[in-house]
Amino acid sequence: MKQKILFIGALLLVCTVLPVFSEEEKAVQTPAENVKPVVLPPKWTDFCELGYENAVYKNSHDIFNIFSFVKSERVKKNYWAERRVSFESYLNSCNNLADDAKASCYAELRNIENQKNDLYRIKRKQLLYENNIELDRR
Repeated sequence: MKQKILFIGALLLVCTVLPVFSEEEKAVQTPAENVKPVVLPPKWTDFCELGYENAVYKNSHDIFNIFSFVKSERVKKNYWAERRVSFESYLNSCNNLADDAKASCYAELRNIENQKNDLYRIKRKQLLYENNIELDRR
């Protein structure tokens, strides 16, 4: 008897929770075939090293350039500033394209920036190796 009551209660619950659609409502709910997917442009922060997102190119030399870490930091900021200018220029050219071409342009931009990041990592490791600086020492 308890099983029948539980079964009827569950059946009533399912019938009230799950709506029953007519054929017209089902046709309205199906997605339209001509809807284009939204293509999101890449962001500079996806590729830039942390802390250099808003780096500005500086051509001036400080009195502190006698210290190698000051000079190397300026060189690093200038590198990321140049990369950002290049990225934004390419992104603007992609944004001016038709909607159909934007997706492929964005994909190409992502590919280019990922290749630049790979090359940057390789050059950085090579420079550290040449200067006898140990990586990942504990």
